[in-house]
Amino acid sequence: MILQYTIIIYCGVRMHLMMSREFKNLSVPNKKLQKQFFRALVTQTIAPTVLFVFPAAYVLMSPLLDIEMNFQTGWIYAALSLFPPIDSIALMCLVSEYRKVIKRLYRELCCKPIKVPDIELRSSS
Repeated sequence: MILQYTIIIYCGVRMHLMMSREFKNLSVPNKKLQKQFFRALVTQTIAPTVLFVFPAAYVLMSPLLDIEMNFQTGWIYAALSLFPPIDSIALMCLVSEYRKVIKRLYRELCCKPIKVPDIELRSSS
């Protein structure tokens, strides 16, 4: 795991430094979008670490270190199942273009009055 996180940190720092140099040539909206995607990338790296690695490391290392667990491990499974929605929600909240689309969809779905078609009642004779 240390090797994986070393690679992630190295690539993240290198990407940040390269982006800083390239920002001089980009427009302001493009800079803003690139920064948002970088923040989303960092968040998408930290979320699995907190939700997967930390809870699972204790469970996976306990037999190797001869540690007995005297507590319920259901919270670990709950933490593992939280990752997919949190990952998507973090991306949608951090990138402003996604936020705009979500707000527009919310307004269209929730704030518009529902139109009920007029139905003529005819009596059959």
